[in-house]
Amino acid sequence: MIDEALNLAKTIEELSQTEISELINRRISIFTPEDWASKVKGELERTGRYEAIVVGGGKIGLVTVRDLLGAEPLEQTKVEKLWKSQWQTPVTADSWVKGVATELVRINLRALPVVENMKPIGIISQVDIVGAMADCNDLKKTLAKDIAKMPPVTLEVGAKVAEARKIMLERGFSHVPITKDGKLAGIVTAAELVQYLSQGVGRRKTGELPGEKVTRYPGNVDGIMDRHPFTVSTSASALDVARGLRDQGKSAAILIDENEGVLGILTPKELLVLIAESPVEPEMPISIVGLAGEEFLARSLAEEKVRRVISLGMKIHPHINNVQVRIKKSEKGGENERYEMTARALSPTEQFQTSNAGYDLVKTFDGLMSALEKAFKEAKHEPSKVPRRGRGRS
Repeated sequence: MIDEALNLAKTIEELSQTEISELINRRISIFTPEDWASKVKGELERTGRYEAIVVGGGKIGLVTVRDLLGAEPLEQTKVEKLWKSQWQTPVTADSWVKGVATELVRINLRALPVVENMKPIGIISQVDIVGAMADCNDLKKTLAKDIAKMPPVTLEVGAKVAEARKIMLERGFSHVPITKDGKLAGIVTAAELVQYLSQGVGRRKTGELPGEKVTRYPGNVDGIMDRHPFTVSTSASALDVARGLRDQGKSAAILIDENEGVLGILTPKELLVLIAESPVEPEMPISIVGLAGEEFLARSLAEEKVRRVISLGMKIHPHINNVQVRIKKSEKGGENERYEMTARALSPTEQFQTSNAGYDLVKTFDGLMSALEKAFKEAKHEPSKVPRRGRGRS
């Protein structure tokens, strides 16, 4: 039962200033890092949720359906390899909707655990908030096409299941629209993939390289896709999307044209931007691993150099949203130490990776950044549609 404050919240602004207490899903199961991933999958299927709470080592975190996609096989993978627990600001029942929505958008997660006295009492998700947004009539003022992710990555009906899995794992997606002859035919979700792959259909084969093992999953996406996706036209409003997601129990809406061609996709995250702090300008996530605190190249200086290169790169590739730098220092075996470095920049449709090695930390790092900047300038945009195997680059 929704409390009086939520009943009175008829606008986005009013909803944003209410507490999340009545939106929290309190019927939760708590797992430990030692639990098997298959156990989590079973619980998520039973409850219809996308995420589950994990508690261990004094930390509280989540494991999601998309996390399970990377586990193989589920019955031999422990949760400790999958869960995430790196949140700085705890969410409590008296947190405002706007603050939680802003945090979900900022860290690009579908849900957060809700705690009380440092113990989990429930989960608040994008879906929970969008359900409340469906009662805010002022969403009519916003057209769905103005907030949709465009263009989406799509696959054809004849594409392999393994291709859909690869896209989701590499690009952080949970939905891939499926087309046939240029028209929408269905949609594949992470939940459907996990269910399909957990049935033992996958098998390992020897790859082309000596000792290489490659997992092959038989079957095409048309065998597992949802053939009745939720669609909206270019004249639809954000309110139509929010109500459709809530009432139909779907996790995404596909924006189509008059010929049923796919124009874009809207997930709860696209709607959350409307209630989050405006403008939401999340700081570019930069992960630098292997740079010890005692190194004279300070982490802040290293991050600043990365941000400078990324800023230049985003003028050509504006959708870069994640950067990872790894620095490996060789064991001390003499007077000099060798540094091996890799840099990886990601966007929903592109990947850039460079490497460099040397004995001088600063020069090697600067060389790595120069190589990354060069990669940005030389790379061409990949098409939004992922080609099928044997028909181009995947």
